[in-house]
Formats: sequence, structure tokens, C-alpha cells
Amino acid sequence: MEPRITAVVFGTCASLACSVPALAVDRSLGADVPKPAVTGTPWTDAEIAALDAGVDLALAGAKTLRGAHVGIYVIDARDGRVLYERNGDDAFAPASTFKLLVGSAALERLGPQFRFRTDVVADGPVENGVLQGSLVLRGGGDPFLSAADLEAAAEAVAKAGITGSKDVVIDDAHFETPGYLPGWSWDDFPYYYAPVVSALSLERNVVHLTIAPGAAAGAPARVTAAPIGHVGFPVEGCEIATVAVRIVPAVTTAPASGKNTVDLVRRRSGCITVTGTVPLGATPDDVDAAVPSPAAYAHDVFADALERRGVHLLRAIGGHAEWPRLEEHRLAWSRLPNAKVVWAHDSEPLGDVLADMWLASDNLAAELLLRELGFAQDGAPGTTEHGVAVEKTWLKQLGVDTDALALEDGSGLSVYDRITPRDLVVILKHDWDGPNRDLILDDLPIAGVRGTLKSSFTGTPAEKHVFAKTGTLSHVSALAGYVANAKHGAVIFAFQVDDWVGASADLRELRGRVLSQFVER
Repeated sequence: MEPRITAVVFGTCASLACSVPALAVDRSLGADVPKPAVTGTPWTDAEIAALDAGVDLALAGAKTLRGAHVGIYVIDARDGRVLYERNGDDAFAPASTFKLLVGSAALERLGPQFRFRTDVVADGPVENGVLQGSLVLRGGGDPFLSAADLEAAAEAVAKAGITGSKDVVIDDAHFETPGYLPGWSWDDFPYYYAPVVSALSLERNVVHLTIAPGAAAGAPARVTAAPIGHVGFPVEGCEIATVAVRIVPAVTTAPASGKNTVDLVRRRSGCITVTGTVPLGATPDDVDAAVPSPAAYAHDVFADALERRGVHLLRAIGGHAEWPRLEEHRLAWSRLPNAKVVWAHDSEPLGDVLADMWLASDNLAAELLLRELGFAQDGAPGTTEHGVAVEKTWLKQLGVDTDALALEDGSGLSVYDRITPRDLVVILKHDWDGPNRDLILDDLPIAGVRGTLKSSFTGTPAEKHVFAKTGTLSHVSALAGYVANAKHGAVIFAFQVDDWVGASADLRELRGRVLSQFVER
């Protein structure tokens, strides 16, 4: 039974000391690693035959692949000559290698300098410091809008001489109604990697929880939330649905020899329950929990920042509507004739957004990019359906048979997504031949160096020679990208595995051996 805790704590970012998601872009990390390039001599038939024999031998003896469906497609980046193929035209679940598709399509259709815009508008005149209308926070799809950004917005409102407003209204009508995608698992919804997708997203749509052990074994652990959140709700208080961020702390302190078993459960009402144990004396554990309503989350953080700067609100909305519906925020406030921009914020350019998405495999960024493709093509609201249509048109221009694909989302989190190894390589080859080659290589994980490949293939010839996007779901493991071969130049590959039940370390070791052959031969 969960413990009943009645104390209530309301956390804020008054001093901006709360955690703000750090963006992944660091151009110095991996800058000294030579990129794959068109150099050296063409592959001979004999070399390709030896390569194929070596890869076949490695795969044949791999127990980790027992019962698995394996697809590999590898070409010479110079001329597209096939170096190795196994089930290259079979459809596989791409997992996060799907982010190569949305990222590359967005780079070409939107351009590397594209930026998402978020702004605050004042709807009405100001009389004696009081806005005779609403402050409207308009979302433009920025995946990395932070609480610090909304602090800056509140500061701008105060500097504009506004000391009061009727209310704060959220406008996220730039995209379709917030929600999830077909094929996403409800088991994932409490966690940071499967947040609600919304045109107004804040802190990646997660609340940052810190769980510290109590003073003695058996004592309740201490749970705090940032940038905002009600911590301490009793379980029975969570029966009423709400869009506010409410946390039920149900974590206890284990003996010093115990294990950290902290986990998250999101109740049907929207409450977030933190369960499990933390060992006595352990370093506090940081856990990100997906919020039930990004609109209400952003509303409450912005309203709090305004109040702390002396901007008083006559009416607060956002915290009491039935979850997950909050109809007020669907109004197209951008069309109001009296709206005046008080604050505007542009995201980093798309070229850097891709690094944040690919290096950390950020699902929210991928979904928002897909909606932005739909918006750019068909106007507001940008939808997943329209974004997928843009992707299909783009793929057809590359010569891909889209009838053999299944595109349900942008991130690859959907279990319904399907793509072939050959098609992934077609996308990568198109990028290789285009003007953004260096940008893409700068944004991809590198084996043993950065991103989701930072700990992969270390101590093998593949280390620092593989620039690729990973993909992982239950029973799915995928990898696609570029290999640097000193003798023959760049190699482009896709290595997909479905229906797999082996150990991750074993498959990683096998991949390292296989890819090393493309490095060394």
C-alpha cells in the first residue's frame, strides 16, 4: 500500500537554480575525429568477396541472433556499389533510426537556419499598468524551450510596464491537438522519452524530480520537483482528474546496502506516483517524469514567474480542467487584431536541433519536426498526417517505394513503423551527396566518442570510425550511418535486427566485429 503523505510543497524556479535541460550540441566533442571521406581506391571484386565471406562468418556464429530477423545493406559512398546485402528489402521496425528520415527531410525542406519561434503577446490595451485582456503564450514547436526562457519572458512583460493582466492564456494551435501517436506503448507514458507532443513544449514536457533518502532506513524519501509541481498529494486526492503537475511521493529509504528501485506510475487522473526505494546515504537521484498536460505546465510556470515579478493575474486558468483536455488553449489567438508582441524567442537553428535530436535520440524533437514539416506544407495546424505526406513525397523523389513503408510518427517509437535497410541507406546516400554532408556528420553520434554511441565499440577498429544513428525498442536493435575506411573511403550502411531476444552487450560486440571489417578491409 502506498503511504499517505499530506504535506504539500510547491516548488519554483525563483532563483533559476532548478535544472534546465542542457542541449547536446558541443562542436568540440569529436571535432578531432577524422570524418568519413571520399578517398582511396575503389573496392575490387576480390576484396568485396572477402568482405562478404568475413561478415557471413561472423553472423553465422552469433548466438545472440538466434531466431532474429537480420537486415544489412552496405554500399560504397563513392558510387553506390553494393558491398554487402542480407534481407536488404525486408521491412524492419526502425526504432530511432527513423529520426534520420525526419531530420534529413526537415533539413532539406526547412533549411539548416530554420528556427522555431515562441512569443508572448498582449491582447488589448494597457491602462494604468493593467492589461485589459490576456497575456498569450504562443507555442511554435520549440522542443527545447526552458523554464529559464519563460523567466526571460516574464521579465520582458514586467519591463513593458505591465503590472497586471486578466489572465495567462496558452496558444498551441500551431500544431494539432497535443497527444500521443499510434503504436506508442501506454507503459512508456510516465517517462521522459514518451512525453505528450504539443506545439507549446516546456522542459521537454517533463518535470524534474529529485529523490533523496530519508534520515533512517524505513523513513520516507524526500521528493522535490522543478521547475514547478505540487508534491505530497495523498493517493485519495488524486482521484479527481486535473492537468496540474501533482506528485505522490511513495518512496522509502532502504538500508545502505539496498538497491535504488525508483520508478514512476502515472494514474488515470494525471497524478504522478514515485515508487520504490533509495539506499540510505545515497546521492540524490534525479528522475524526469512526463507531465500530463504541457499547456497547463507551461501556464503554471509562466504565471508563477509573472507573479514573482509583480505582474498579478486576476484569473488563473489551466490547473482545473479535466485531463487530458484543456480546451481553452486550442483558440487561435494569433489572429486577434489587437495582439502586440511583448517577447519573442527563437530556438537554436535546425542544424543544431538535429544534433540535440540525433545525439541524445530525442523523441519529442522528432515529433515536433514532423509536425513542422506538415505546417510548412499545409499551414496551421501542423499535423503528423501532413508531415508524413511530406516525407513520402520526399522519399519518392529519392526513388523509394513508399508503398512498402509504414510511417506513423517521426521518432520511431511506434511499433507500427517499418522501413527497409536499403531505404535507410538511400536517405544516407542522398545526404552524403548533398550540401549538408559535413553538418550531418557533425550531428551524428560517433562510436566511442559522443551521443548514444559514446560507449560502443571501444577498443575495436570501429571506435572513432562509425558515425551513425542508433535505434532501440523491445526486441529491436538498429544502427545506420557511415563508416570511415582509410583505404577505400566512406561506406554507408544499415544494420537492423528484429525479433531479437539476446543480450545487448552480445549484439553490440557482434556489431563491433562486423563494422570493424568495413573499417579495416
